[in-house]
Amino acid sequence: MLLFVYGTLKTGGKYHFYMEEASLKAERAVATGSLYDTGLGYPAMSLEGTDKIHGEVYEIPEVLWPALDFLEDCTGDEINDLYEKTVIPVEVHGETLEAVVYLAKDKSILKEKIPSGVWDIIHV
Repeated sequence: MLLFVYGTLKTGGKYHFYMEEASLKAERAVATGSLYDTGLGYPAMSLEGTDKIHGEVYEIPEVLWPALDFLEDCTGDEINDLYEKTVIPVEVHGETLEAVVYLAKDKSILKEKIPSGVWDIIHV
């Protein structure tokens, strides 16, 4: 299954080491929505909006999903989870792929909008 990453899991991000068992499929991928700085050292994405969110796409082995879900606070707890997994269209080199993305479930973490759609070292 493919995963679109847009924050700390990207190359150079503080949690990129989680991706060691994953296979990079696209260094440049774009999804549509809104990207926010949470003020907590990581971003959050919402599908509400029309900004271009820039990220990477990885093929994720099944054994890695539980660790990613734990990292992203997406454990299936309907009340307390910060993120939820959703499959969205992602553009890669003019082609549309379907990829899982971790989206903000708890809207209170959406603090400062990042209009560029790029989470980078400046935000870390």
